[in-house]
Amino acid sequence: MQIDSITPDAALPNTAALIKGSGLDAAGRFLFGGESVPFKVTRTGCIEANVPSGSDTLDVTAELEGGDQSNSVSFTFLTIS
Repeated sequence: MQIDSITPDAALPNTAALIKGSGLDAAGRFLFGGESVPFKVTRTGCIEANVPSGSDTLDVTAELEGGDQSNSVSFTFLTIS
């Protein structure tokens, strides 16, 4: 299981992010930092996940039911000032 990209790599909470890679449709959870987020498989190798509330920059990972994790990609929360 490999994450190749997340688009956008910076966004406001409660927006959709598209995560692309290989084997992602087998994932049981997607994590923004340590927080599991709702997601859906849009097609093989593409996942749409809901960006949770947060701040700063953190890692996004995918996790299989057995606990194995993918590599991580960096994601930055945007804020409205």
